Amino acid sequence: MDFVIDFLHVGDGDAIIVWAREPNVHDYIFFIDGGNKGNGQKIVEHYKTWIKPNLLPKHGIGFINSHPHNDHINGLIEVIELLGSEMTFGIYNDPVECISEEHREKIKKSHLAGEDPDIDHLYETFEQIEKLNSLCTKFNLQRYRAYSEDVKFFFGNFKILSPSKSFYTKKVQHFTDIDFLKRVDFSQKTTTVVREEDENAAPCYIVDEIDDASPENLTSTVIQLIDSQNRKYILTADAGVESFDEMLKDGFDPKNIELAQLPHHGSRRNVSSTWLQRFNPQMYIASAAGNVKHPRRAVINCIKRNLPNCSVYSTHTSGNTLSYTTNRSVFPNRGWGSAKPL
Repeated sequence: MDFVIDFLHVGDGDAIIVWAREPNVHDYIFFIDGGNKGNGQKIVEHYKTWIKPNLLPKHGIGFINSHPHNDHINGLIEVIELLGSEMTFGIYNDPVECISEEHREKIKKSHLAGEDPDIDHLYETFEQIEKLNSLCTKFNLQRYRAYSEDVKFFFGNFKILSPSKSFYTKKVQHFTDIDFLKRVDFSQKTTTVVREEDENAAPCYIVDEIDDASPENLTSTVIQLIDSQNRKYILTADAGVESFDEMLKDGFDPKNIELAQLPHHGSRRNVSSTWLQRFNPQMYIASAAGNVKHPRRAVINCIKRNLPNCSVYSTHTSGNTLSYTTNRSVFPNRGWGSAKPL
């Protein structure tokens, strides 16, 4: 099994298309997230221009939603609305399944009463997930839950590393707790100021200073691909250090990684210097807008300081698509040039 992995530029959002191929036998297309509202058409056009004309006669198409935040699910909903008739499956977790109907009604009442912006955000994610459920019904798509113990395709060449069902359920209980949401304020952008000289002089300190990925982000689906040469490719969405620690406890082997996605658009809040080195890929890729936080300069500098042979790329540098092909002899030459690392 070999892959083309296309990281489409959608600002601070994730939109990835994985094209998997068993040479001369079968193609599989995975639309992994879709950025924000309004990004769906761009993703579909990319697929129709660069992938669909080259598909083998026998192929399957589906989608994966890593978690229901706006910058991941909204554009994906648009993709499914446009291509659902060509799809056969969807892979995602539904947090509503992990809480009682009574608790869901309490969240709804709190949302309608306008009690807290984080509760409003939570209820909106419930509504977006319900749209995915409805689209699966409309297009008769087989739905798989995205738990690490459940999803393993192509004899393990495509597998979900995180979350496990128990980890996901625990985090859902946390981020759907109304009292917890009223105590915290995820709705406000953080205002921590990081000095530019510190990002250059002590980047790993800046990276390790804060580890506060939200419970919702920690439930993000982490995917591992293994190519025909036994090299690994890790797609992290918005997962964080606690997610990666759980993966390690569950048997994840962070060796022979060719490519890893920097989680949460390259934010310092979702990685540590330990995990940046533990992944130790040949390259990191960030799906990012190119602002102060995404990708964070300290993250890039920490990588360069500790992994001198690792290249770092971000979708914002070209404003277009970053693509990696695991075996060029298996896929058509699309005539694209080389990307420039950060």
